[in-house]
Amino acid sequence: MNTDNLLERTIVILDCQTTGMHPNTGRILQIGWALYNPQDLDLISIEKRTIKLPPEVELPNKIKKMLHLSEDDLAQSKEPKEVYDELQSLLNNLEDSPIVLAHYAQFEQSFLKSFYFEHIQSDELNFQLLCSQKIAKRLLPNLPSHNLKALAGFYQLANTRKNEVSSHVKMTYHVWQQLIPLLMQENITTYSALSTWLNSKISPTAPPHYQYNIERLTRLELPETPGVYHMLDKEGAILYVGKATSLKARVNSYFRGVKNRDRRKLEMLTQVWNIHTFECETPLEAALLESDDIKKWDPPYNLLLKENNRRIIFYNKEFSHYSEHQDAVFFKGPFKPADSLNHLMELIKAIQNRSKLPYEEEIHSDIIERAWTLFCKSHQLDVGLLNETNWRVFFYVGYKLLGQFEQHHGRGNFEQWWLTKKKTQDLEELSLEQLIAEKISRYFIRAGEELRKNIALRQLMNCTLLIRSSQKKLRLLKGELIKGASMNSSNTGSFTLTHYDRLCILLSAKKKKLLTLL
Repeated sequence: MNTDNLLERTIVILDCQTTGMHPNTGRILQIGWALYNPQDLDLISIEKRTIKLPPEVELPNKIKKMLHLSEDDLAQSKEPKEVYDELQSLLNNLEDSPIVLAHYAQFEQSFLKSFYFEHIQSDELNFQLLCSQKIAKRLLPNLPSHNLKALAGFYQLANTRKNEVSSHVKMTYHVWQQLIPLLMQENITTYSALSTWLNSKISPTAPPHYQYNIERLTRLELPETPGVYHMLDKEGAILYVGKATSLKARVNSYFRGVKNRDRRKLEMLTQVWNIHTFECETPLEAALLESDDIKKWDPPYNLLLKENNRRIIFYNKEFSHYSEHQDAVFFKGPFKPADSLNHLMELIKAIQNRSKLPYEEEIHSDIIERAWTLFCKSHQLDVGLLNETNWRVFFYVGYKLLGQFEQHHGRGNFEQWWLTKKKTQDLEELSLEQLIAEKISRYFIRAGEELRKNIALRQLMNCTLLIRSSQKKLRLLKGELIKGASMNSSNTGSFTLTHYDRLCILLSAKKKKLLTLL
């Protein structure tokens, strides 16, 4: 039956995931779709197709990760023509002038036009493409964000993965289901009327006051004490974990103003239905709890302090090998895999092997040798140091050079000193050998800083600290915070990234003189 009614007509909900942001630099990699039948909304059936790329096009790993592509997805990929024909079959089974709905449809439109042109030498689409984002902006102008995840969360859909074609189709389907009643309230009952409405001009209005799901009174009743807050979606899933010196002031700061707001933060706030708070005695304890909670809950809108692909490593006595697990052999640590020690090792190996220097354009080995000689001469070191095989000797040199630097410039000022020097010194006046010699010096000094930091972290692994503001004692055993007086000496758990970040927070507080080591 031919119908144009919003409550009767079956349409296609569609999403495309691509290898780039524009058809000139990318292609459609995945297409997902579902039929939206207003008469049968109980079951949503989502189809997903992964499209084979030309042999000369290599798919970067970061694209695979971003789009959540599995090896099965790639193994089951189909030829572009096969997917095009399947899409045409889907459209042909619908009524005349089929309608396709996508969120932020201008993105899909440009890639679909290119996809069509590959197969029929015309970029004319044989369907009407509507945009659910554009519709939502008209109907709900006061929402902080009209991104797909924001709208799905606003309408109580459980948090789903970003940049995954099936979840995008599901979210668009869910959002469209909620937008139709709002269109009906505007007396827009047909797709023809919807198109006319979308193409009409809107009268300018004053900037909106953002609409949130969480009650203002709830926010204003929050305590003014330090603590940690969890921002929750409708289902209670944690979207974000943060710390605060004053919970009331920090949480309410998210909901003030409309100008120059961070888009990602607005997307999150649109989905927030509740906030849980956990009071702490001091801001330092809030920082420690925040770090632990971020790792425990892995909130999607936190960026820092997450585990992700971060690792810590432990070296053996000679620093010749490392392991991710601390034991009797690998006990030097914790270190990060790509820290200043590692950079110095790469540099020394490159000089020893007369190979390309890290992070440099290819430089002739004779120039590198002269730079090494210049470096040794400027620091009164034996040129034969390069023949050393014990990494601890190189690290000792770095520690020594750091001490010499700080005798003249003060402790902890190296990076600031280097930034100032880069701005004030005319580097073009230096020869290439001099520039490389200075770079070698910086690598050694930074390695010295890394060693000193490691010594300080290990000192905090088993200790008692006094928080100066509250006179409260913090006790640590193997990097674990011990509550009460029961220090469990049987704690033999492995040292993890959670412990590492905890010790880094405490070390930073100690440097700021917020803590005293007892």
